[in-house]
Amino acid sequence: MLKKAVGIVIRRVAYGDNHLIITFLNEAGVKVALMARNARKSTKYGAGLDLFYENLFIFSQFKGMGTLSSVDTINSHYAIREDIYKLTYAQYTVELIDRALEDSESNPYAYKLLKSALSHMNDSDNARIIALLISVKCMPLYGYVPNFKYSTFDGNMTHKDFTAYSFKFNSVVTKEALTDDPYAIRMSNKSLYLLYMMSEVPIENLSSINIDGVLIDEMESLIFKMYDEFIGVYIKSRKIMEQMRRLDQTKK
Repeated sequence: MLKKAVGIVIRRVAYGDNHLIITFLNEAGVKVALMARNARKSTKYGAGLDLFYENLFIFSQFKGMGTLSSVDTINSHYAIREDIYKLTYAQYTVELIDRALEDSESNPYAYKLLKSALSHMNDSDNARIIALLISVKCMPLYGYVPNFKYSTFDGNMTHKDFTAYSFKFNSVVTKEALTDDPYAIRMSNKSLYLLYMMSEVPIENLSSINIDGVLIDEMESLIFKMYDEFIGVYIKSRKIMEQMRRLDQTKK
């Protein structure tokens, strides 16, 4: 019996000389792996099996891996593939969400994050900011929740008072806490407030964002350190992202 599902291609792997194994994330937030027979030698599927394509997938599946029958493209996210910056940040986003989910897990929120991220990256020039936002939103999927709302050191909730992020207290802190945690990461108050907003604002309410590059650098540095030290996940695309950032800095 044929099944159908809407989803976004998040992985494709060559299988033998002729075939592809593709994995898409469906609307229920479940990863579905399918064999696309003769996909490397045929034009049957067009470009619909490329990364980031949102399709209606028609397939057969009884147990284990299914077999793809056809795809109808809903959104190709073409502009992402035309821009190396968008492409790199989109790859980072896809891998970040993919690795956060177990193969049998169902998480509709993960699909919402992915769909919203790709849509905004495709239609705007804010791919780096979107990737940073998704990095913040994905942390709970990995079991870690940073606290940008208040200081656990003294309970302070006044955002203008925060001057650092403390891993010891796992929260933003004021200068009074620095004597108890001299290793807290000093940051601008504006960066800490923006991270708080990113953690709180629903992804569907996202609109056009413009943030100074220095602030993005500062926020990105902290978020990457959290992934490295608290979550233990390193996304391969990060290396390219960091190279692009250094290249941009040399042009200024």
